[in-house]
Amino acid sequence: MPSLLVSAIEPPALVVVTGANGFIAQHCVAALLEEGYHVVGTVRSAAKVDAVKNSHQRHPRLDVVVIEDITNAQSYLDVLGPLSPVAVLHLAAPFHYNATNFERDMMIPAVQGSTGILEAAAQIKSIRRIIHTNSFASIYDAAAGPSPGKTYTAQDWSPLTYEDGVQADNAPAAYRASKTAAEKAAWKFMESRPLGFDLVSLCPGMVFGPFLPEAKPKSITGVNTSNLLVWAAVSAGRDNALPPTRGPVWVDVRDVADAHVKALRVVEAGGGRYLLASGIYCNQELADHGRDG
Repeated sequence: MPSLLVSAIEPPALVVVTGANGFIAQHCVAALLEEGYHVVGTVRSAAKVDAVKNSHQRHPRLDVVVIEDITNAQSYLDVLGPLSPVAVLHLAAPFHYNATNFERDMMIPAVQGSTGILEAAAQIKSIRRIIHTNSFASIYDAAAGPSPGKTYTAQDWSPLTYEDGVQADNAPAAYRASKTAAEKAAWKFMESRPLGFDLVSLCPGMVFGPFLPEAKPKSITGVNTSNLLVWAAVSAGRDNALPPTRGPVWVDVRDVADAHVKALRVVEAGGGRYLLASGIYCNQELADHGRDG
C-alpha cells in the first residue's frame, strides 16, 4: 500500500500512544516528549493515570486519558475525537502468558483492538498516520524454527490462523497467533475503504532493556513479559533446565521507541511492514551473561 503522508509529522504535533503504561509504550512516550511532541497516553483504568504521569515527571506536554475497552471503536472516538491528534501509536494489546481462555483473553482483544482504533481513526479527520506495534511473531514460523541464512521480508507471515490461536496448546502459541491475526486484520481494514491516513506496521523481535527510572517495578511481579524471560533464564540455576527460547530475534526497547519516532517522520514508511531487530539470542546466552555478570 502506498504512503498517504505528504510531509513528516514533526513536533509539536499531538500524538496518541495507546496502552501508555506498557513497557514499550513508556519508552515511546519518553522519546516523543524528548523530541518535543505533545502526547496523549491512553490507559484502561483511572488507577494507572497517575502512575504514567509520574513515570514522566508529570511532563507538561503529556496528558493521560482512560479508555477502558480497547476493542470498542466508539470508546476511542469519544475520547480521542475532540483532541484532534495527528497520529496514533497503537501499542495497547495483550502480551502475557497467563491466559486461561485464549480466545477471550488474547485473540479477541488483539484483533478487535487493532481494528477498533482504525475504525475510530477513520472518523477523526486530523489523523494522518497510524503506527501499529506488532511483533516478529507475525513474521516468524515458530514451528519451523530458526532458518540460518534466511532473509525475512514484508512478504513473510506466520502460518498461524485465528483458529490456531483459539485451539492452541499453550499461551505462547496463542500469543503468536493473536499477533498474526491482529496485523492481518489491520491490513484488511486498510484495504477495505478509502481512508485519510496510512498505516505503518513495526514488528520488533523480543524486546529487552531497562525500565524508565521512574517506572521501575517494585517487585518481580511487576516486570513485563519479555524481561521476565531474562529473569527466568538467569534464575534457572546452573544445573536446571532452561525455559525454551520463544523467538531467536531480540531488540533493545530504546531502539524500538526510536523507530516509532522515525515512523512519524519518514514519509515513505507508510504502507510498510518493518522488522526491528538488534540481533539473535538464545536463553543459554541470557543465563551465561547473568551468571558472569
